[in-house]
Amino acid sequence: AGGGAVAGAAAGELSAAVVAKFDATNKELSKGRKKRPPPPGQASAEQVAAYSKLASSALHGKGSVCVDSHRSEPLVATGGADGVVCLYDTAQRKALSKMKGHDGAVHRVRLHPRAAVAVSAGADASVRVWSTEERTETAKMALHAAAVTDVSIHPTGDYAVSASADGSWKMADLATGECVVSVEDAVALSHGGFSCSDVHPDGMLFSVGVPSGNVKVWDLKSRTDVASFGLEQPTTCLSFSENSFYFATGGAEGVLKVWDLRKFGDNRLEAVHAMELGAPVRSAVFDYSGQFLATAAGTVTVVGGTSDWCPLYESTSWASLAEHEVAASGVSFGAAASLLAAAGPDGKLTLYGSA
Repeated sequence: AGGGAVAGAAAGELSAAVVAKFDATNKELSKGRKKRPPPPGQASAEQVAAYSKLASSALHGKGSVCVDSHRSEPLVATGGADGVVCLYDTAQRKALSKMKGHDGAVHRVRLHPRAAVAVSAGADASVRVWSTEERTETAKMALHAAAVTDVSIHPTGDYAVSASADGSWKMADLATGECVVSVEDAVALSHGGFSCSDVHPDGMLFSVGVPSGNVKVWDLKSRTDVASFGLEQPTTCLSFSENSFYFATGGAEGVLKVWDLRKFGDNRLEAVHAMELGAPVRSAVFDYSGQFLATAAGTVTVVGGTSDWCPLYESTSWASLAEHEVAASGVSFGAAASLLAAAGPDGKLTLYGSA
């Protein structure tokens, strides 16, 4: 591995430059979001429902695999229990690179939407940064004292936000490795730390899940806990929708719940939809348009509104559009929901789409 280690440290107030960057990004991204049309070539509900298996490739050894798809390019990244981060070309249906750096399982991998960068979170307590062009590790950020369970790329594109079993979440500069936000949660640590996390698409909120079944939403600028709610089951995954309104959570007892951030009140949220999936929910992710929600819970299920192009937050009726009988620990939509990638505990990546 070629990157240098960067040690974590407690961070004080955010600098004025970082706050200004947050504010500018939030203003730009939130402007007109509700009226944003679907991406060019956006798949319809009928197309997604008819997706079939296109390819299956053995990329990792046995054990849980996570997956992320690039928002606009035919590129998928996977991370395995074998410590490998793999880049896969979905157009050519072949692995581009298998990059070894983590000493232990990779719990999360994310592809940068605008730069040739990937980030990964590992059981070895590190966040790694990778060049998807050079296909090498460019940095190792030693920010935590225990396994890093999740990592996201902040909407500014300049920071990685990570959560750990040590009960802390941190934000680090992707270019320098400098820790710019550090928050330790003693209550979360007493319940096993953080099990999953995600950044709101407008860049101001950060949510974390706790194995005890609680979910907390933090304000990134003030580093304050602004909302909390319970799942009544250990929290295994969570995901914000790009529409900025919906928030999905999955639990170890097989229940998928969706929450509406517009219904926030008294520091709490209430679920607006719930679905029994029959197995622990390992992954849940919305497509970029907000029309579909895919889950990995033993098998892969895609949920959508029952009317043609309709964001889920505008739909009063949800239905299971497709179920794919493949063992899955991670799932992700490709550009315009034209592809569905599923990664499984058998180490395989399976692609679904229109034949």
